[in-house]
Amino acid sequence: MNEAKYRSCVGALIFNQNNQVLICKRSSKKKTAVGKWQFPQGGVEVEKNEDYYVAVQREIKEEIGLEPSIDTLKYVSKLQNPLSYIYEDSQQSRSGGHIGQMIHWYLFYLPKDLIKTVNLNVEEKPEFDECKWFGFEEFINNNEMIVPFKKDMLHSLFLESQPIINHYLESVIDSTSLPKQ
Repeated sequence: MNEAKYRSCVGALIFNQNNQVLICKRSSKKKTAVGKWQFPQGGVEVEKNEDYYVAVQREIKEEIGLEPSIDTLKYVSKLQNPLSYIYEDSQQSRSGGHIGQMIHWYLFYLPKDLIKTVNLNVEEKPEFDECKWFGFEEFINNNEMIVPFKKDMLHSLFLESQPIINHYLESVIDSTSLPKQ
């Protein structure tokens, strides 16, 4: 795959202890996919040689007002390889010559009750109108919620992320169920 034809991006897959993912509804102020749900994601500032992890931290801060930390949003892992999708024809003319996006996915854990710390008004023109916890598999199979041309990429993200999420959640459960000494 020729990465030059794809916009270099990062995405944040944020999950909770109930194996739900944080999905966000695209703002009514956006030009495309208004009202569709997605994960926080955005472009890497390639011209500034921006590191992918720095980029995903920036996108999380800009779009949902959170910063990774030990007490709240915990970094868990990164998918080994980026996932991609191709834009619909109508969007390609606005995409700076790119045919789609190549997304480097990072996984984060956020306790369910800390959704209240999400701030969608960090930017002047917010990316999202609302966020909520939702079952990942239910989300990717709901054609009313997702951007249609992202469906295959979301399915791959689900398949590749589930072993990582399950392993993390098992380790959290194991560590919290240990007897106190």
